[in-house]
Parts: sequence; structure tokens; C-alpha cells
Amino acid sequence: MPGFIHHVEMKVDAAAAPERLRRIDSWCGDWQIGFRVLDPAPGSENIRIAFEDPRLARAFVGHFGGVLVDGRSVSNEAVVEDVYDRLARW
Repeated sequence: MPGFIHHVEMKVDAAAAPERLRRIDSWCGDWQIGFRVLDPAPGSENIRIAFEDPRLARAFVGHFGGVLVDGRSVSNEAVVEDVYDRLARW
């Protein structure tokens, strides 16, 4: 995950999460934006989406909301999942 240091944190209701993540995946795919979904803390309604480029993180916030956070505050051992693996768990 060395390049994915620009994070956006957003609150996602568990019931709405699968559809919201599908829309995020579709939008990022349409624009060919590489991203990672970081595994949230247990019981948290917040997720983090990580990007390599700060401009892409800002564009994401403009489209989906959320807040920019410092990705360097996350341990290098944080679990990074492909969005499809995350959707499969829901």
C-alpha cells in the first residue's frame, strides 16, 4: 500500500453499504481511478478509501462526500482489500 496514502473517510450505514460501494466502484472504474477500501475498525460505520493521487481523493470527496484524512496515520499493516472481496462479505 505504499502509494495509497491519500485517504477519504466516510460514514456508511451497514444496510446501504453494498449499493454505495458498487456505485463507488463503478465511478472509479469509469474514470480509471485506482483505489483501495481499507478494512474498518470492528463495529465502525466509517470506511476509508485510499488513493495514490491527492487530486483523485479530492474529486472523490466532491462526488461522494466524506472527509480527507492523513493516510500516514494508518499502520502499514492495515488490511487492504479489493472492493469485490469487501462486497462479497456483505
